[in-house]
Amino acid sequence: MSSGGRRDDWLSERQTEGVELSFRVRRWLVRKTTAYQRLELAETQDLGRVMALDGKIMLSERDEAFYHEMLVHPVLLSHPLPRKVLIVGGGDGGTMREVLRHPTVEEAWLVEIDGEVVEAAREHLPNVHRGSFDDPRARVHISPGEEFVEDHPGEFDAVIVDSTDPVGPGETLFTEDFFRGAKGALAEGGVFAMQAGTPFYWGEELVGILSKVRRFFPCVRLYLGYVPVYPSGMWAYVVASERDLFAEEGAFELRFAERGLETVYFTPGVGRAAFVLPKFVEDIVRRALGT
Repeated sequence: MSSGGRRDDWLSERQTEGVELSFRVRRWLVRKTTAYQRLELAETQDLGRVMALDGKIMLSERDEAFYHEMLVHPVLLSHPLPRKVLIVGGGDGGTMREVLRHPTVEEAWLVEIDGEVVEAAREHLPNVHRGSFDDPRARVHISPGEEFVEDHPGEFDAVIVDSTDPVGPGETLFTEDFFRGAKGALAEGGVFAMQAGTPFYWGEELVGILSKVRRFFPCVRLYLGYVPVYPSGMWAYVVASERDLFAEEGAFELRFAERGLETVYFTPGVGRAAFVLPKFVEDIVRRALGT
């Protein structure tokens, strides 16, 4: 490695067969294999604390708000009154934190398959969860997300999937069976959202995700955000519903102000601009949705 560092002094992710991203480690906080995956958490030189699962970077303290805000706020601002929200995955607590910023939310469920991820985040990532696990509106449930949605039909105003990549324990969250269950878990007028990887490296995977989601939701939209530590930095998100909830002029701006949201990356303008796609991403959407 550069600067003469030993391999153990670095946390590295092989993002593609030819691209690797590495972080110099000041101190290892967690290095263990849970019942589901390899969990690593380190204090790094430049990006604060960084969490990786099975060698894939989940977050850094320095830019996690870029991801969590873009995953949560477009979907919740698209709903006029989200009261009950389900988060599938998201064991670090960052998505829960952003969901609970919305004062309309009365109950937020976090369903995570790996309890050891939640335990590690509670102890080592206070700057990420910021006490959200202990908010009186929060419900933390350790179980597979695909089972939970099947057991809770028609309960949620929003279902947000904050998953790992579609391999290992996260693989089932990218299947038609899961999307069918997630659709069934929504109340009338409910909205579904998920992270969907990078169109820069994984265009074919994104085509597959969009085409599967479209089988259960008539309105499917793709939008983009910037997350420096994720492969390519360009990250895709999918939001789906029974009708186009983004057509209402000024709704983002009005609800953002009414709810008193305080953010680092997201603004209503950024949220609307995120749906304006580069040509090559438009081509991916067209291939998947035929639009």
